[in-house]
Amino acid sequence: MKAEVPREGDEAAENGPVRVAVSTATAPTRRGARHLGSRVHVAVEALVLVCLGLAVLVVVGTAFDWCRLDVVLSGSMAPTLRPGDVLLAVSEPDSQVSAGQVLAFHPPYDPSIVVVHRIIQVVHHGDKVEIRTQGDDNNTPDQWTAILEGKSAWKVSWVLPSAGFVAIWATYPWIHLLALLVVIGIVVWEALRRVWRAERR
Repeated sequence: MKAEVPREGDEAAENGPVRVAVSTATAPTRRGARHLGSRVHVAVEALVLVCLGLAVLVVVGTAFDWCRLDVVLSGSMAPTLRPGDVLLAVSEPDSQVSAGQVLAFHPPYDPSIVVVHRIIQVVHHGDKVEIRTQGDDNNTPDQWTAILEGKSAWKVSWVLPSAGFVAIWATYPWIHLLALLVVIGIVVWEALRRVWRAERR
């Protein structure tokens, strides 16, 4: 005669239903993670709205000649301005231009380019304003003087460091090729992903 060895299931059945204790120690952690995630989401949305608002203001201001955006391409104004920085210049009446201000203006030797230098001297000739400028990183003043055309100048009032590198890099041919390859890769990946989903179904 064989002795029967009680199994865990039989013992549980005799003693009644087994209660499984569920730990709730991770519940506060999950709630905290969800709360943090919601805060990050709100912060990202607020940042996007602020950026969109600033973009709209810049577009409107540029359209009405209230402000302009420029990208720093040289290091003549270092460390105040460095290559790749994006600057916002606002309209400033010629009569209020003074030494020490940083202006964005067209030099007399080439009206098609924009120079951003600091004013070191202002000379008024009737309705015209003549300025002498110098880059902060240059040892000598500029070899020319500029006459401000119109009734206002562009005074630099805000700088976004390194944001202009995107605009600078966009002029390189290898960046164009890399961007094309990235776009092609994204299209191919999306097509393959849809094919794999269809096969799984």
